[in-house]
Amino acid sequence: MCPVDGGLDSQSNCKQNTGKEENIVNEKTSVIRDLIIPLDRYPHLNEDQTLQEAIETFLSFRAGQEERLLYAMLPVVNKQNQLVGKLSLIDIIHGLVPRLQEAAKVNKFEGKGEVYPNLTFLYEDSTFAKCGENQNKPIKPLLHAIDFSLPADTHILKALVMMSHRNDFNVPVTDNGAIIGVLRLEEIFKAMCTTYCAI
Repeated sequence: MCPVDGGLDSQSNCKQNTGKEENIVNEKTSVIRDLIIPLDRYPHLNEDQTLQEAIETFLSFRAGQEERLLYAMLPVVNKQNQLVGKLSLIDIIHGLVPRLQEAAKVNKFEGKGEVYPNLTFLYEDSTFAKCGENQNKPIKPLLHAIDFSLPADTHILKALVMMSHRNDFNVPVTDNGAIIGVLRLEEIFKAMCTTYCAI
């Protein structure tokens, strides 16, 4: 509280300090809307795109001398910018070479006691013969549903608890049903270390 008889200067300094305290409080009650990476700055796909277009999007985000891919999975939206699913690198590979997914479903090689399926047929040229043709197929049948997203007005600490519980630290953020961005652990870490746990 401000001193009653501390003089004009004291009152002024008190107001300034109080303002700073109020700003800190406001920052600590921030919602994740303030922390997200907007969708126009975060790579995403449209459900009407082809495998080739998805490949180009994944390959366009690389870093380092070895040009490692920055993302293993991307959100997918429809024409209304609504989140409809997600697509991973392995989904694309299965789309290009469907026989790989079929092989993974085999429990045991007939006549053998091995736990791995018989993979010899995968070495055939025919396995990859239509790989190029499949690049023009749509990604829509390959999408996986996203069962976890966060409303933009979710408090940062609540979001952190929910993300930790699911061990998912790249979460779509929605506003009125439409995805507006992605919340990552990196942004939460920065907010925690500069605001909540500031030294």
